[in-house]
Amino acid sequence: MPVHVTDRTGLGAKGFVIIIITSIACCAVTVAVYDFFFAQKIVAVDLVSSITRHKEDYVAGKITAGELVDKIESLVGQLEKKKRNEILVLEEAVAGDVKHHDLGSTGTRDEEHDRDR
Repeated sequence: MPVHVTDRTGLGAKGFVIIIITSIACCAVTVAVYDFFFAQKIVAVDLVSSITRHKEDYVAGKITAGELVDKIESLVGQLEKKKRNEILVLEEAVAGDVKHHDLGSTGTRDEEHDRDR
């Protein structure tokens, strides 16, 4: 009867390194996907300043009443277009470093940016 001998030395150090690198890559991808799709993000919105700016333009005669209403409706529309995992909070209620949405003076959504507090 023939006897089959198998190598029981395993993969050794090379295999261990491959396992560690694969584990780190899987963990990094899992955290990135969770952060991008599921983690709740608190975003501060300076709604009061935006509305005040539009109101001042109206009082100064730079825009008409219809344009004022359109700009305010545009601001509300921008707030409704938030990402699914964003929580919008008025800037006045925020303390510390958080991401801010700049609603802009033209009624269009400017690029989001971080402000140092």
